[in-house]
Amino acid sequence: MSSGYEKRDVSVKGIVKGSIFLVALIVAMVVFVRDYFVYSMEKAVTEAAVNYPSRELLEIRASENELLDHFRIIDKEKGIFQIPIVLAMELVVEDYKN
Repeated sequence: MSSGYEKRDVSVKGIVKGSIFLVALIVAMVVFVRDYFVYSMEKAVTEAAVNYPSRELLEIRASENELLDHFRIIDKEKGIFQIPIVLAMELVVEDYKN
């Protein structure tokens, strides 16, 4: 008994192979969890941006709707008036029919 332990009981190759496998498994799990987290965060940010428009965008849309849906005098002297876009399209269709 010169070595101090019995070599048949411990497999160094098995321990090394098992350790390498466990480290590889842990690395793969960390990469998967990180990628899933990034995917989830991007999805949440995209949904928030699409579903909840900013205050500025809402103001711009309201301003555009005001221009498209209302009557307005542009130049009374020249007889230039603004009419709602729907009415303008109907008048153009009627004009082409005649």
